[in-house]
Amino acid sequence: MSISELRSTTVGTIDYVIRQITWQSHKQLLQTLSRPEIDLTMPQMVTLFAIRNAGTCRMSELAEATQQSAGTLTGIVDRLIDDHLVGRVRDVDDRRVVQVTLTLDGEQRLARVDQARREDMERMLQHFNDEQLVALEGLLRCLLAGVHDLLSGEHAHLEHHVSAAGYPPMR
Repeated sequence: MSISELRSTTVGTIDYVIRQITWQSHKQLLQTLSRPEIDLTMPQMVTLFAIRNAGTCRMSELAEATQQSAGTLTGIVDRLIDDHLVGRVRDVDDRRVVQVTLTLDGEQRLARVDQARREDMERMLQHFNDEQLVALEGLLRCLLAGVHDLLSGEHAHLEHHVSAAGYPPMR
């Protein structure tokens, strides 16, 4: 097998593994969100993280950050308000503008999501020794840099959405 064929095969295998990790991680996150102490849907979690990252934001900004339609987002925010996780506030400069912000209950619910994710990650990585963890982190950061490079240019706005959805930027 030539070097280019080996590289092509390896890239294909890595793509398959990443798709499997993505799928399994999504299922695992849905299980985490369904825990009674968390009780959120994926769109609700994404919305809460986007609001937390923005501080206070207009619904139009939130729709852009979460890539949800205004109608869908209104329903999500209404439910979050009913659950006392989000509040509506009037813009101090323009009273016609309504913004959304997290409540203390919303902050606490996101803290439970963060804690559950950390605990789940600890369990997933329990078989790695410290050296392997450091190596994995470095490799994943290289992969993430490649994703960012791919998204730069015409798709640069997607990077903003990823960070607005609650995923931390690279250090």
